[in-house]
Amino acid sequence: MRLRKFYTMFLLVIMLCGLLAGCAQKSNNADGKPADSPNTEVANGEDAKEEDAGENAQDGGTVRIMMNVTGGKDEEEMKLFQQALSDATGLDVQIEKPASDYTTILMQKLNGGELYDLIYIGAGDYMNLIGQDALLDITDRIRSSEILTNNIDPREWADITVDGKIYAGFNKKEVHRVVALNNVLLKKAGIDYKTITPTLDGYYEVFKKLKEASSDSEFYPYTAVMADAWDLQPWMAAAGMKSGVVIDADGKKYAPYSTVEAAPVWEWFKKLYDEKLLDPGAFVDKSSDMRSKMSAASQKTAVTVDWAAWVGLHNANALAGGVSVEDYEVVSLPGVQTPDGAYMLCKGGASLFGVPANAPNVDGAIKVLEYFATQEGGELLSVGIKDYDYTVLNGQYELTEIGKAHGNDHGAPFPIYKNFVHPLGYNPGVEEAISYGQYATIDLSIPNEGDYKATVGKWGIQIIKGEVPVLEGLEKMRNELVSLGVTDR
Repeated sequence: MRLRKFYTMFLLVIMLCGLLAGCAQKSNNADGKPADSPNTEVANGEDAKEEDAGENAQDGGTVRIMMNVTGGKDEEEMKLFQQALSDATGLDVQIEKPASDYTTILMQKLNGGELYDLIYIGAGDYMNLIGQDALLDITDRIRSSEILTNNIDPREWADITVDGKIYAGFNKKEVHRVVALNNVLLKKAGIDYKTITPTLDGYYEVFKKLKEASSDSEFYPYTAVMADAWDLQPWMAAAGMKSGVVIDADGKKYAPYSTVEAAPVWEWFKKLYDEKLLDPGAFVDKSSDMRSKMSAASQKTAVTVDWAAWVGLHNANALAGGVSVEDYEVVSLPGVQTPDGAYMLCKGGASLFGVPANAPNVDGAIKVLEYFATQEGGELLSVGIKDYDYTVLNGQYELTEIGKAHGNDHGAPFPIYKNFVHPLGYNPGVEEAISYGQYATIDLSIPNEGDYKATVGKWGIQIIKGEVPVLEGLEKMRNELVSLGVTDR
């Protein structure tokens, strides 16, 4: 599947300036380190690194990486992660991981002339950077690498191919979001989740039974992140509506959730709200709030839509906290059937490591990408650092207390290596959740995704609250999306 290229004039100016500055300048320091890195967690490990730098440089030189999400959970572990990656690749790996505002800091660094060999980027930034010629075409290097061609599913490469070219390697394998359900609460309500009728009416009946079975006045059977319209896909499947923006046969962009055909699903959400089955907090909550309410410590809701990995993380966190499976267990389903009897789920947009056009050590960058696409690299990105997150005795892996708290996720709960075997097994519930992957597709990557989410969320909330009639609200939603340049109709 080919990603389509859209980018705004504002980003054009910003990124073009960054590229020109990066090409024209060297780092302010002779060793290539940033002269000033305010508010940035830098895993330099200077004292220990100086003695090894010469030997590592002979092996493959220095590789500077700007990371987000991936790596250690704190500054101490990031140093260990950096050393483990250096030892595994024979490179002098230097990692910077901003504590917050990653994209802003990354752009400032590039604009200031900082040189990196790999930068962590999402699908949207990938498209924008390609549009500015700020990423290096590494297609030939990928094709000449047996590891990158043989260890990664060709469909993954197809998802990030733009006009026949590839400009990045993978941080992880992207999975999908599923309907997550608290199985203990379902059982208390007399519900076998495997027998739930996969229709809007079927789930409505489930929510009613959950509400009736609870004595907690603050309990709501279902919650979501409505302000961002995230993620409504399993329910919109009832009308066959794809999330995000879609291109029609005439080449025009439109948002299926804003169409008249989506009205029955919006009416269903309103019905849930009117009958106190939908948490009113959904109108202001973020994903962290949603997950907190779904957690074993809270259990203020019983059904959400979240990443397949979070099904396992909920269970792992509960077990790590001493909560037994008899008291808390999250299971998953693919949601509501489409009119033709299938399901519709969202696969995450790629999380990537792009190679900047002015990267000083492209060979080293490719070597890191190759390592990430191996069994060993996958273990570092998931389980973590040996003798810190886990130990190995007679071939048996065991998590440390720290490792248990980290939930087998150091940036890639699902490594990109196509034959990866998890040495500890995935967290409880994950195997079931990822089995629904056949129904998942990625959304079209657009640069104004924020405008899309805010607009659909805003009018969706007004529809659900009854502040505007459904059809009128959808018309206003469509008009605003067009006025913002998100859609054509």
